[in-house]
Amino acid sequence: MVARVSVAEVRARFEPVLLSIPGVVGVAADVARGTIIVYVESEEAAERVPRELEGFPVEVRVVGRIAPLG
Repeated sequence: MVARVSVAEVRARFEPVLLSIPGVVGVAADVARGTIIVYVESEEAAERVPRELEGFPVEVRVVGRIAPLG
């Protein structure tokens, strides 16, 4: 029997690729739901994000531009 990879492993593997997409500002994994969450600046950026990665659904959330506090 082949062990299935976890959503956290898939998120970690694809995070650099996702963050290289213009307008993507963050990536997370909802382990309980088995979902990868991608945070983007705009609807335009959302269109560039795949809707599934290795069988896990990708949820895209438009959050706008993120600036560091300080």
